[in-house]
Amino acid sequence: MKSTNASPWARYEPSADDPWDLRKVAHLHRRAGFGATRAELLRDVEAGSEASVNRFFQASPLPPGENEAIAALRQTAQTSANLDLLKVCWLNRILQGTDPLREKLTLFWHGHFATSHKKVESVSLMDRQNETLRTHALGGFAAFLEAMADDPAMLVWLDGGTSKKNKPNENFAREFLELFTLGAGHYSERDVREAARAFTGWVRQDSRGGFQETPVFVREPAQIDDGPKTFLGLNGRWGPSDIVRITLERPEASLFLARKLYRFLVSEFDVPGPDLIEPLAEVVKRNQFDIGPIVGIILRSRHFYSRASYRQRIKSPVEFSAGLIRTLEVPRAAINPLALSAACDAQGQELFAPPNVEGWVGGSTWINSGTLLERTNWAADVVWGRAEYGLPPFDPRVWAARAMLPADLTIGAFLDLLLQGDVSDEARRLVLDAGRDGTADGLRKGLQRLTNCPEYQLA
Repeated sequence: MKSTNASPWARYEPSADDPWDLRKVAHLHRRAGFGATRAELLRDVEAGSEASVNRFFQASPLPPGENEAIAALRQTAQTSANLDLLKVCWLNRILQGTDPLREKLTLFWHGHFATSHKKVESVSLMDRQNETLRTHALGGFAAFLEAMADDPAMLVWLDGGTSKKNKPNENFAREFLELFTLGAGHYSERDVREAARAFTGWVRQDSRGGFQETPVFVREPAQIDDGPKTFLGLNGRWGPSDIVRITLERPEASLFLARKLYRFLVSEFDVPGPDLIEPLAEVVKRNQFDIGPIVGIILRSRHFYSRASYRQRIKSPVEFSAGLIRTLEVPRAAINPLALSAACDAQGQELFAPPNVEGWVGGSTWINSGTLLERTNWAADVVWGRAEYGLPPFDPRVWAARAMLPADLTIGAFLDLLLQGDVSDEARRLVLDAGRDGTADGLRKGLQRLTNCPEYQLA
């Protein structure tokens, strides 16, 4: 990489021509989390760019009792084998947690290492994998890959739990190379076979009554192929950690991870050219695939805050549905997490059940006539309430009172909160007309019009 100052990933520095403002703060919160409340937006405008980004990497502890509540809900989900409760547990962390960046990246990695309960059929193993994703979400990618190679849900999902010395299963090795690290075209069929040999040795343990409901896997030395292998042109008695190390030494690996993070954090509407991806791949290599520092450089960069990055992703169903609740500060007692989970399912993103090994494609695939209607329905349910789902109407006057806003300024504050000026003149007029009288119903009508704006579907 040439001079740091010439790089699009050089640090953004506010100036008179390019100030740190509400639009940039909201952009940061949409990408690094699930949206921001009005108080958070105003706080971070005042705090400046560096303090605002740093806050995402310095999560405050959960309130007293919250960890115990999460642990209790996870335990209930496991013992009852109830996947809906596990979804609720994760959605509660997204809504109420104090570490939005980690939860956002946990969602990203869930799509990257796509694993579905529909084959795994164990709530306990899906919960364990979710914790592994969360633990490694901002850590070293090499350790992350090794953890996923040993993950019991992944062993079921890609058949690694039956891969033995005399009959290696190639499924995990193939997806490891194609979907997790290098991409298609950057390895041979021999590389798949040799990597599969390195990942052998897993044996599923039986209970006295046959297979346990929650599978347990152990690596049995006699079933490990520790013979010489030729992988990506290198010869040796390679094991799993060697396969990870050799793979990440390939130049394609840093480019692959750079593209994935660019698409998730910056833009999914353009195919970034070498001028963007090659310097970012250098960032990946310079930081030795340590995810946290790489993400930090992206979130602090000039390119991240450029016009080319604004509203350049379509919100996933979880981002859209949970983000609306979080941004409007819907009281916890007024949230039915089961209804939220069902809304995400209906919009096309069922947690713990990505559609296939490639995960959710995202982008324009999130929007069709059916899913757009479901988004509209969910926004209406949040704003106007839906008794059969246990959702009371949102009260914009209570929200305004907390913000100490007079009635005549409330609808304008909602415009700033949800769209920060990214709205057509006609849509702005319709929103202001609806909420001008300051009545609860008028403000709700304005809010619904805001959530129906095409720009609100974009992150």
